Amino acid sequence: MSKTNIRINQLISGLLLVAAITCTSFVYATPGHDGDKTKAAQMEVSMAGSTDVEILVEVKVSNAEAKRLILVIENERGDELFRKEIDKAGFHSRLRFPKDNYISEYTIKLKAGNKPVEQYKIATTSRMVEDITISKL
Repeated sequence: MSKTNIRINQLISGLLLVAAITCTSFVYATPGHDGDKTKAAQMEVSMAGSTDVEILVEVKVSNAEAKRLILVIENERGDELFRKEIDKAGFHSRLRFPKDNYISEYTIKLKAGNKPVEQYKIATTSRMVEDITISKL
């Protein structure tokens, strides 16, 4: 009985090893030419915090190719609130957006000349949460 258990354990271990070798070869496949490579994003936007009156957003822009990039922030009506030309050093800042009752969306755009490169939308939604608890006394 113990010889059978040992052989079954060896068989299972061998099958797991073969499966691991077969599966991992597909996971670590590399592109054969430059056409398969994906370009890294030039702009990162992440939530940095929030208070009752404002939203704090962290914006990072890299300009390794030294293109003429422009960072534009607009409200939901399309009014331009902020515009900055990005030089070779790039841009890293925390931006504050007020939580006004009449403005619920902001758009952060990265443009190369007049052509949009990347775009992020910040949308706020106000909700009233009501908790109801029923407990036995």
